[in-house]
Amino acid sequence: MIGDMRSILEGELQHIRDSIAVMGAQTVDATARAVQALIRHDRAEASSVKHEDKALDAARYNIEQECFVALATQQPVARDLRILIAASIIAVELERCGDYAKGIAKAARRIARCDDDMPTFNLAEMDALARDMLNRSIQAFLNADVQMANEVIAADGRLDQAYSALLTQTLIAMSSNPKHIESGLQLLRAAHNLERLGDRATNIAERVLFVESGDLPGSVNQPDPSRIPTA
Repeated sequence: MIGDMRSILEGELQHIRDSIAVMGAQTVDATARAVQALIRHDRAEASSVKHEDKALDAARYNIEQECFVALATQQPVARDLRILIAASIIAVELERCGDYAKGIAKAARRIARCDDDMPTFNLAEMDALARDMLNRSIQAFLNADVQMANEVIAADGRLDQAYSALLTQTLIAMSSNPKHIESGLQLLRAAHNLERLGDRATNIAERVLFVESGDLPGSVNQPDPSRIPTA
């Protein structure tokens, strides 16, 4: 009987992991497409990303529902319980990342209407770094990879530096040429969304550490390791 219950729980946990993997891939893809739409002034692609955001919203609620059902029916403990808690939170983080992709797509449409020669500076670099962080944070969760999670957390500083560099360059361009003001504001909006996406990736990585150790990095009241149940 216990073996059957364990098998059912493991099946539900794997299905939730699979759903996280699919949602994560969709979010990474949406971000890449939104940034390329901005760089290429592709309004059609930007509109496509914007309209597809509802699918990510639905995916989030489906994953949350799966987690709640498993919590209510399987009575998980220790590491299994932490996985379900983390997965429900990660689904929310990914849904917010989808919102950032939509925000970039909106900025892309407005920049396309400006039709000026405003450069995008290091936006492509920020995009590559942010998407790598997000993808690696998801893989860290799926593979219980603590080292990869720590690497994601460490990378956030580089993304912040890239954002600071773009901010400086964009402000200089806006001040030297008034026709760049609108497109510059939209570029800064897109860059800020990428910076926030990196923060969400960091949050996901921290949840991986929580699953594996029972501790949430940065929490004020760290639990006593001797009282953390083991799987």
